[in-house]
Amino acid sequence: MPETTEAEFDALVARAGLPLTPAQKTGIYAVWGGIEAWQKAVRSPALAPEAEPSVTFSAEAGR
Repeated sequence: MPETTEAEFDALVARAGLPLTPAQKTGIYAVWGGIEAWQKAVRSPALAPEAEPSVTFSAEAGR
């Protein structure tokens, strides 16, 4: 569920000058919550190196 209301979304579309049909607006608004979540993830600070998973690779059989 998006944090942005439909009225706010309509204002964003109008401010951007996008000539969308009502069907296009409905389709985009349906996934807008995911886009907002993605924006938060991208704008958040990076994890500390210690928080990254450790990955190693060995070409030796059995290792």
